[in-house]
Amino acid sequence: MDDMVHAINIDAAAELERFYAMVESDKARLSGREYLSQWLFADILAARNTRTEMNFYGFDGAEHVWKFFCWIRSTRFADYFDADQIDPLIALSAERDQNALVRLGISRDLELFENVGRYNAQDYLFQRAYPVPAHQRVHRHLEFGGGHGRAANLAFSATDSGIELMTLVDAIPGPYLSQRAYLEALGLRVTDALEHSGEGLDLDAVAHSSDVLHIPTWRMEDLPDASHDMVSCVQVLKELPRQVALYAIGQFARVLKPGGALYVRDHPQFHSPNHLPMDVLLQSAGFVLEFAPHIHDRVELHGLPRIWRKLNPNNFLQANEVAVTP
Repeated sequence: MDDMVHAINIDAAAELERFYAMVESDKARLSGREYLSQWLFADILAARNTRTEMNFYGFDGAEHVWKFFCWIRSTRFADYFDADQIDPLIALSAERDQNALVRLGISRDLELFENVGRYNAQDYLFQRAYPVPAHQRVHRHLEFGGGHGRAANLAFSATDSGIELMTLVDAIPGPYLSQRAYLEALGLRVTDALEHSGEGLDLDAVAHSSDVLHIPTWRMEDLPDASHDMVSCVQVLKELPRQVALYAIGQFARVLKPGGALYVRDHPQFHSPNHLPMDVLLQSAGFVLEFAPHIHDRVELHGLPRIWRKLNPNNFLQANEVAVTP
């Protein structure tokens, strides 16, 4: 990790063109799986000139990163953890974020950095809420749909993290390119799919030269089997199209080591756009619920954290044909 302070200039239009060029060149990877091709390629290309409040399919450079910070502003609740446990992590995260955004040319209200830092610290502590055997400790962590990449902050700054490699996965250009800018602003060494083909990935070699492997969702199949200790999904699984959610869960079961952890934080009772029986799907994919604290969602915390442990995956997609029938 490079801690040198340096200014970062982003050519947003050029970065967006590079992303869409990668989409075009990779379309052949998913031939025959129309549900993935439609969402990951056709829909992305069709939405290329669409503008929404969050502008997910465009990219506005450093300001796009800042939008993610603003989006988290309204999600602050009282902490589950004691102040002496969480406050140092909030301060560490906020300081690193403030420095990172200064590199991107953004100097804004410290309170927003603290709000994001609180969210970061909560996930960090829940993922380490209790002791685990040595073979279940997290050294390689895959973050799926990670917003602007916020999980990388404490993963590479907290002294007890233990992370040697983070794999950051996303499919939508706005978040993907925001992650790319944010990771550079943190001073992390990144192997990015925009510069690498990714086929036949040697994660040991990547871990030797990089802190983060950054890939689009459709390249998850390039990751070796049983190559990660934890997968985390925060406010994302219930948002995915139904078949894409099945694809993602199947990939989680494949890339996790036996005994690996799946960390999910979302709103089980309040929010389910894809209407999938997520607990049933995870169980049939070989996961057992290990940790679910008794917390009132949207009262004590924004989203309920759970940890699922990988046991023996079945033929996931075949086993769940009935479960996902409209």
